[in-house]
Amino acid sequence: MRNIFRILCAATIFVLSVSGASVGAADVLWKPRKAVEVVIGAQAGGAHDRAGRLVQKLLTDSNAVPVPMNVMNKPGQGQSLAVAYINSHPADPHYLIILGSSWVTTAINTGSTSTHRDLTPIAKMLDGDLVMYVPIGSPVRNVKDVLDGLSKGATPMSFGFSTSAGNTTHIAMAELARMAGVDARKLRVVVNASGSITATQVAGGHVSVGVSSSGSASSMAEVGKLRMIATVSGQRLPSLPDLLTLREQGYDVVAATWFTLFGPKGITPAQAAYWEDLISKAMRHAEARKFAETNNWTIDLLGSKELPAQLDKEYARLRKTLTELGMAQ
Repeated sequence: MRNIFRILCAATIFVLSVSGASVGAADVLWKPRKAVEVVIGAQAGGAHDRAGRLVQKLLTDSNAVPVPMNVMNKPGQGQSLAVAYINSHPADPHYLIILGSSWVTTAINTGSTSTHRDLTPIAKMLDGDLVMYVPIGSPVRNVKDVLDGLSKGATPMSFGFSTSAGNTTHIAMAELARMAGVDARKLRVVVNASGSITATQVAGGHVSVGVSSSGSASSMAEVGKLRMIATVSGQRLPSLPDLLTLREQGYDVVAATWFTLFGPKGITPAQAAYWEDLISKAMRHAEARKFAETNNWTIDLLGSKELPAQLDKEYARLRKTLTELGMAQ
């Protein structure tokens, strides 16, 4: 009788462990079963696109992902079209999106109810850089010349950037305008789908001042079609050590940019952890470090546990700044 009891107990424990663990194991060992789309809310060639293609290359070349990974560019409405596309695939971890800080400001400026809380934050990967530049034939040589031009108003100045009005770049230009005594809301801006488009417009003399990543502007600068006049980041850039920051030129203005990987809302913690683990490993790869150095970017990893609170803080900070500048709805 005692042996029968032991056998029944053992059998019961076995059944319970298998039935309970089978679901957990399947979840923990999740891997993508079909092609993965990495969605970019900007056109090819710009900073967002380069970040997305870096992720694709690192994970594909290392065979870390057992299925194809495809980059899909869906520019428009300050990355909102790309977010809407991701949201059309709820709870599907085969769809990923790389968003920048400009998407947060788009949500604030448009009064959108959609925020980072409507996606699944997976990992912050990179901090970007920004530089300010003018056509090579422009009389503008530094930031003081820009503010003088704004304050005098004799020749209307236009400012080009991407990917949405009211983003951190726009905020930085608005703060400079305010320092020049100009109503920030009346600043003439040209919003493009990528930084490479902005660089082309400035090089062609169609826009007075451009702001983009140095990677988007470097090709035009190298062929002598535009001149960089300032770094909008917090410190000088490794490959442009002689380019002064705005602060070094007497203007306490910095535009912070970042690139973060999200999934659709509703994916499981295990699925998010799968992508977070791969991204964390990929960003530590020598090729990722070389990419960051070449683009004057900084690898800044932040995981899914810390991200929501950090994004909440960033949202509140940007809303406060935009409200003070009279740019928030």
